[in-house]
Amino acid sequence: MKKFIVITAVLAIVTVVILTAVLGGCYDSTKKEGNVQKRTSLTVRDDGTFVVMQFTDLHLTTNGSYNKDKQTFKWVEEALDTVKPDLVEVTGDVTAGSPPGRDKALLALANIFEERQIYWAYTFGNHDGEHVKEDGKDVWIGKEGKQNKLADYAPACKETLDESKGTAFFSENTRGNKEVYDLLTGYEYSLLVRSEEELEDPDAMGVGNYVIELEDKSGEVVFAIFHMDTHGKFYVDPAGNQAGADGYSDQGYVGLTQKQVEWYEGKVKGYSEKGIKSALFMHVPNYAYREMAETPGEINEYGVPSFEDDIEKAKAATPEKYSDLQFVKQEGVYAPRWDEGLMKVIAENPSTTLISVGHDHNNSFVTSYDNKAKYGCGEDVLLAYGRTSGVNAWARDIAIGATVFTVHTDKSAATEIYDITEVFPTFKYAEKGNR
Repeated sequence: MKKFIVITAVLAIVTVVILTAVLGGCYDSTKKEGNVQKRTSLTVRDDGTFVVMQFTDLHLTTNGSYNKDKQTFKWVEEALDTVKPDLVEVTGDVTAGSPPGRDKALLALANIFEERQIYWAYTFGNHDGEHVKEDGKDVWIGKEGKQNKLADYAPACKETLDESKGTAFFSENTRGNKEVYDLLTGYEYSLLVRSEEELEDPDAMGVGNYVIELEDKSGEVVFAIFHMDTHGKFYVDPAGNQAGADGYSDQGYVGLTQKQVEWYEGKVKGYSEKGIKSALFMHVPNYAYREMAETPGEINEYGVPSFEDDIEKAKAATPEKYSDLQFVKQEGVYAPRWDEGLMKVIAENPSTTLISVGHDHNNSFVTSYDNKAKYGCGEDVLLAYGRTSGVNAWARDIAIGATVFTVHTDKSAATEIYDITEVFPTFKYAEKGNR
């Protein structure tokens, strides 16, 4: 009996040691319960500046049990502790997996921000809401469930798409994004909220279209930061079915719908009239990025747009102030193939001076879009790619990092408002992303 007890005790100790070794790299994925009131405004520093750090395309699949995820979490912690930003912008594709791993990864990330009491804004990418929990099972909704006819939500697509080849539908990512939204309701430092308009029409608006205002010490609004959901992929079904039929071909990304552009216009007019400048963070680049950096190519055999790089055009549009930043363009600009109308609204309501996105993992640069040359009105707008931040990011070939925007709220011209820098890990990590 004594021998049995001793052996059992030894086994228990060994088990604890093994579990500690296995789980030691995992990050806290304890959920904060409740539904806290989210802030809609933050206060700038005494000198009128405000520091924003952008993480994009973290592509987490676990809470650190997978080594590349562990390295990504380590990088997030190091970047936060080095820069100490006033706000973190997490611009989509935070996760890339099914609900169990997705939820643990999200909660682990949320707890990192919560521990440091750093406010963070979330904008959804095309991967975040790809999966849902349904009857206890993981369901990938890219081509399953309810589908939305693209032309009903983005009528400008009809100028580009050949409807004779089939009906274009986009997938129901909103369901998955809402699961993520619900998961984060208990986090005080998460600023993710849903607008009234999207609650009324979630198919058109998606999840997470909102504005964070920056105030000075007296409570006066001096800057605004917009966030918009860019939905997921769209597909063409030659049979015209609205459910996940065989024969769908992947045609690219939806981006912004017409109703979202109208929502943005309704909000930005007020800021423009008061002379308040603003920025916009989202995941998928809008059409203007393609105009600045791509010559649109043909559609390949898989239905995905092929691109002819026009790197020199993009470099030529780089403002001199940002010429020292690493200019990286190693893949196409995977934006919608039609003009969704956003830049025209910006030109007519000059407030937004910066758009920053993620999505294209091997692109990292800043260009300047000349609204006056295109529309005869408005001001230059900086178009930026935030540096890919996830070690696990699909097909990533460039170094990971984060982009830091120091906003000078007392300035008016785009290049005067933003100081832009990049920060990179000080430790070794996997050189390539997943493939």
